[in-house]
Amino acid sequence: MKKVIPTIVVLILLGVLGTIFYKNYWVRYSYSEEMTDVNEYYGVKGEDDYPVVLQDTLSDYHAKKIGDSYYLDLPIVRSEISDRFYYSAGDGMLCYCLPDTRISVLAGSDVWTDSSGAENREPYRICVEDGDSVYIALDFLKKYGNFSYEVFTGPNRIRMYTEWGEQQVAQVTKDTRLRVTGGVKSEVVTDVPSGSRVIILDKMETWCKVETEDAMIGYIENRRMTDAETVLMTPVTDYKEPEYKRTALDTKVNMAWHNIAGAAGNATLAGRIDRTESVNVVAPTWFAVLNESGAVDVRATQDYVDAVHGRGMQVWAVLDNFTGPNGVQQSFLTSDESRSAVITKVVDNVKAMGIEGINVDIEGITSDYGEDYIEFIRELSIVCRREGIVLSIDNYVPYNFNDHYRIEEQGLFADYVVIMGYDEHYAGSKEAGSVASIEYVTYGIEEALRMVPAEKLINGIPFYSRIWKTTAEGLSSEAYGMDQIQQFIANHHMTVEWNAATCQNYAEVHEDDASYQIWVEDAESIEKKLEVMQSHKIAGVAEWCLGMESSDVWDVISEYMEK
Repeated sequence: MKKVIPTIVVLILLGVLGTIFYKNYWVRYSYSEEMTDVNEYYGVKGEDDYPVVLQDTLSDYHAKKIGDSYYLDLPIVRSEISDRFYYSAGDGMLCYCLPDTRISVLAGSDVWTDSSGAENREPYRICVEDGDSVYIALDFLKKYGNFSYEVFTGPNRIRMYTEWGEQQVAQVTKDTRLRVTGGVKSEVVTDVPSGSRVIILDKMETWCKVETEDAMIGYIENRRMTDAETVLMTPVTDYKEPEYKRTALDTKVNMAWHNIAGAAGNATLAGRIDRTESVNVVAPTWFAVLNESGAVDVRATQDYVDAVHGRGMQVWAVLDNFTGPNGVQQSFLTSDESRSAVITKVVDNVKAMGIEGINVDIEGITSDYGEDYIEFIRELSIVCRREGIVLSIDNYVPYNFNDHYRIEEQGLFADYVVIMGYDEHYAGSKEAGSVASIEYVTYGIEEALRMVPAEKLINGIPFYSRIWKTTAEGLSSEAYGMDQIQQFIANHHMTVEWNAATCQNYAEVHEDDASYQIWVEDAESIEKKLEVMQSHKIAGVAEWCLGMESSDVWDVISEYMEK
C-alpha cells in the first residue's frame, strides 16, 4: 500500500496539471474545427439568390438566377453599370439610348428592337418583371458596359468587377482554413489548400483578411502565406463608348429668345430683330406641350422663318411645357407613346419649315419625373442627330435640388447646354435682391463646367430687372425691361450707386408708405457678365428676351462676340 500511494499522488498531480494545461493552453490556443453556416454568412436568401462580391467586398447587392441566366435589378444596374437604362412601368419597356438609335425590349421578351425596327433575339429573357422589381440579364448588360462576373455555388455568390487597378496578392504555403474573423477560435468558412492565391484585403499583425480565388472572404494567419506582391488587374474592354457627334455653329452663339405669346406675336419680329447686333440665332417660343398625351400647340410660320433667314440668322424653335392653357406638363414624359408624339410633331414641323434647331425649355420638373425627362432628351437627340438639327437645352442654374435635370448627361447627348443665369431672385422670393448678381452668374457657369465642356455651354443673361416694393402689407415685385427701368428711376428720382458686390447699379427710394429697390440690369452689368463668360471660354450667350433691352446693350454684346 505504501508503494501505491506515491503512484496515486503522481497520477492525481498529472491529472491536475493536465486539467490546468487543457483549460489554460489547449482550450485557449487550439484551432476550432466548427464550420460556419456559409449561407447565413453570405446572406443567401434562397436557392435563386446570389449575393454579389463587388470589387472584393461583400456588398448589399443580390443577383437573381432566372432560368439558366443571372440578373441584376434596375437600381443596381443604374448604380454600378450604366444609369442610361430606363424602364417605363406603364409600357413595360426597357430602353437604352445610343447616339444614333434606341434599344428597346418588352419585359419578359428575348427580343430587342432598335429604332429602325430591326429585331434581335437572345438565348434568354432580357428583362423580367418580378413584383415591383425589374431585372436585367447580366449577359445583355455586357453589351453596354465593361464589367466582369463569375458565378459560384456552395454558397451562391457572384463576383463582379467594374473597375480595375492594383491588388495585393499572396500565396498560401500550407493547407489552412479561412475563418470568419481573425483568431484560432473563429468558425471556419472553408478550407484553403497550399498553393492557392489569395487577395489581401486588410493586413493585421498576425492575421489578414483575404479573398480566395473563388470569392470566399475571411481571415488567414500571416504565417500561412508568402509576403504580398502588387499585381495589376487586367481590365475588361469589350464595350467601346460610342462617339456622340454634334451639330454646332463654327462661331460663338448669340441666341436671342423671342417670346411669342400667341401666333399674332410672330408679327413683332421685325421691330425687335432689326435693332439687334451680332445675333446669329433667334429662338421663338413656338411649341408648347398641352397635355399628358403629348399634344403640341404650334405657333410657327414659314414667313417668320424666311424673314430670319433673310437676315442671315438661324432659327432654333423653343419647345416648352408651361405656356399651354393647362400650365406645367410633365406626365407626358412617362409614356413612350406621348414622348414620341411630342418628338414627331416638333421635328416634322422643324424639317418642313427649314428650321435649324430646337431649343428645349422644359421647366418645373419634379424629381419623380427626372429619369423620364432625361430619357425624353436622349430620344429627341437621336432624331435631331439623324436629321442634322441643332439641339440645345435650357437649364436652371445647377444646384443639388435640381440635380435630376442631369446636366452632365445632357452635355453628352445635346449640342448645346444653356444655363438660364437669372431669376436669382424672382416673383416668389421672400427677400428683395438681384435677378443675376455676378456671384450667381459665376457660380452657374463654373458649376455647369464641371459637367459640360466649355464648347457646349451657353449662358443666358437677363434683359430685365425687378422693381421691389415694400409696404406694410409686405414685399412684392414686377419685372420690367431696361428702358422701363430707367424711366421708373427717373420718374421717382431714385438714388443710383454702383454695387461692387453684385456688379450692378443699385437704386432705391422711400416714398410715402412704400420703399422701392432695383438691382439694375443695363449695359454696364451685362458687360461684367460677358467678361466672366469670356474668361471661361464658353460657347456663347443667350438673352431673355428680345424687346426688353436698351439699344446700347448690343454694343457690349457685339464686343464679346468679336473676342
